[in-house]
Amino acid sequence: MPDVYALVREIREKRLPRNRNFDAHATADGVEARRVHRFLRGIEKDLLAAEEVAVEADAGPGKSGPWRITMRFPSVRLRRIVSLTHGERAILLENPRVAQLLR
Repeated sequence: MPDVYALVREIREKRLPRNRNFDAHATADGVEARRVHRFLRGIEKDLLAAEEVAVEADAGPGKSGPWRITMRFPSVRLRRIVSLTHGERAILLENPRVAQLLR
C-alpha cells in the first residue's frame, strides 16, 4: 500500500495527470490511488465544513482502522464517522487547515 500512497500524493500535487500518465493510472495501484484520493478529498471537504470534529485512536479487536474521525453537523442533524489508516491520516495532515482540526 505504500506505493498507493505515493501515487495519491502525486495526484494531489497534480504531478500525475491522468491523460499523460494513462499507464500508471491503469494499474491496480493507480485505480486504488484514485479511489483513495477521492475518499480523502471528500473527507477534507467535510472536515472543513463540520461544526464539530472529534479524533480518537481506534485500536482494539474488530476495529477497521487506527484512527476514527467523527464529524458533526448539528444544523442538519448529521454525523459522519470515518476510519483512517495511518497513511491516509498522514496525507490529510499535509493540508495545514485540516491538520489543525485533526491534532
